[in-house]
Amino acid sequence: MRKKLALAVLTGLLAASLTGCMPSAAPSSAAGAAAQTEKQGQPSETGGKEGTSEESEGEATIRMNWWGGDSRHEATLKGIHAFEELHPNIHVEPEYEAYSGHQEKIALALNSKVAADVLQMNMNWIFDYSPKGDTFLDLNTVSDVLDLTAYEQSDLDFYTINGSLQAVPISKTGRVFFWNKTTFDKIGVPIPSTLDELVEAGKKFSEYENGSYYPLVILENEKIYMMMYFLECKYGKPWVDDMELQYSREELIDGFEFMKMLEDNHVLPSSEKMAGDGADLIDTNQNWIDGHYAGIYMWDSNLQKHQEALEDGECIIGPMLEMGDYHGGLLKISQCLAIPATTKHPKEAAMLIEYLFGSEEGARFLGDSRGVPCNAKGLAALDLSDSLAAKANEHVMDWGGYMMDIVFSNSVLSSDDGIFLLTIQSQSYGQMSAEQCADMVIDGVNQAIESLK
Repeated sequence: MRKKLALAVLTGLLAASLTGCMPSAAPSSAAGAAAQTEKQGQPSETGGKEGTSEESEGEATIRMNWWGGDSRHEATLKGIHAFEELHPNIHVEPEYEAYSGHQEKIALALNSKVAADVLQMNMNWIFDYSPKGDTFLDLNTVSDVLDLTAYEQSDLDFYTINGSLQAVPISKTGRVFFWNKTTFDKIGVPIPSTLDELVEAGKKFSEYENGSYYPLVILENEKIYMMMYFLECKYGKPWVDDMELQYSREELIDGFEFMKMLEDNHVLPSSEKMAGDGADLIDTNQNWIDGHYAGIYMWDSNLQKHQEALEDGECIIGPMLEMGDYHGGLLKISQCLAIPATTKHPKEAAMLIEYLFGSEEGARFLGDSRGVPCNAKGLAALDLSDSLAAKANEHVMDWGGYMMDIVFSNSVLSSDDGIFLLTIQSQSYGQMSAEQCADMVIDGVNQAIESLK
């Protein structure tokens, strides 16, 4: 079932305090928050009205909701503050926090019809929460202020459900290998470029300081991406095509055995080891911070915060690992923007999106804080020559891979309590065999396909 399950129970939480289920850490106004941050080389907070040719009439208060790290928060708050100065009749209330637990709050807010007017969403949430295309505003209806020509038509088609445009993309992303060269040099292991070299690195790391170092770490709920990288490199086909799973039971067994091989050869820490670390994220995990975990397979837009988290060490983007005759790896729209159909201020919400993501001034405030922009006008406004995210994005897009489909990203499979995580962890703890995991995934894919029909 979709992420709406159990929301009838959760809705009762709203009775006590509505604000308690909204993202925390947000100031009452963007102006106050922006005033706390220094404008280091940022554009003027007043200026042209690019992307907002239609003016709002009357006073309006709208809310914008997003997740991310400190750099994204600061950039967005500055952009919102500039928007408020440009449109003094529009007050924007920011709601922001880290990602952990965020989806549940968004689901509850949507179900209770109290969601913010502008929502930053993950790629798949649109399809989970709006299967009929009626949960979010049809953005075609605000195209007088939201310039849809700045987006690729294929992206607009992707988010069109029953003729209703439910979202616009923020950025596209893929995963790259990002290595702590300092740790690799200390142990005397070259940066790997093939699967064999990666496995050999695991063996060398296991012999160093009682095996306390690992060449690679991946979050538990993201290990499936490593398995897909291997399968796509070896078999050269997408996950689902024409709403049918393209991988056989034997091929899926091969994928799960690959993941077990990585643990057995000290390439990846086990699920038990990860649980013992006591950290929800890699960049807050002490083993990453001090260099004991020496590599990640991570979205290109998230590399900078992992580099900044290190106590000491130089990280580099490594070659995409050769694991077969094909180029594997999932590419996707990393995030998108939607306006709930319940908003009382659709025009003002669309104006905010256009300013932040489609105007030269707004785009410069945001920079690459959400990755390389999909909006052509926003992208044209930026100099990304020194951007780590842009370099990584170019690297993975040149390599290629397969676009993530809505079946793979369906909550039955990919949520924090989905089948991908359950099978990966169950195998790691020795509770399920590769065969059992493959069977469960096949059943889950069939459930996901049925839910999308």
